[in-house]
Amino acid sequence: MKTVFTILMVLATLVTQPTQQEEFIVEATYLGMEDEGYIFMEDDRSEYSFSTIDTKVSQKYDLSADQYVGKKFEVTYWIETEIDENDEEYDVYTIVDLYLFD
Repeated sequence: MKTVFTILMVLATLVTQPTQQEEFIVEATYLGMEDEGYIFMEDDRSEYSFSTIDTKVSQKYDLSADQYVGKKFEVTYWIETEIDENDEEYDVYTIVDLYLFD
């Protein structure tokens, strides 16, 4: 019984909990879609291109519709680093929440 308990304790310490993804927030105007990305621009003219959007968010706001072009949003997003076929790192920006300002 002690052996089983010891094995379970060792396994429990080896299992790591998933890390919490850091979220970023920006207030920006939606410019539309370009090359399969969602383009937003801040008031200071900084541009953001998001390549992916969370499914729940895309159901809340269909950014492929022209009705949102020119509208200001609060965009919550993640940045994930991935590796391409040449073993080079690149950042993937993913929209995880949107809030439309009135």
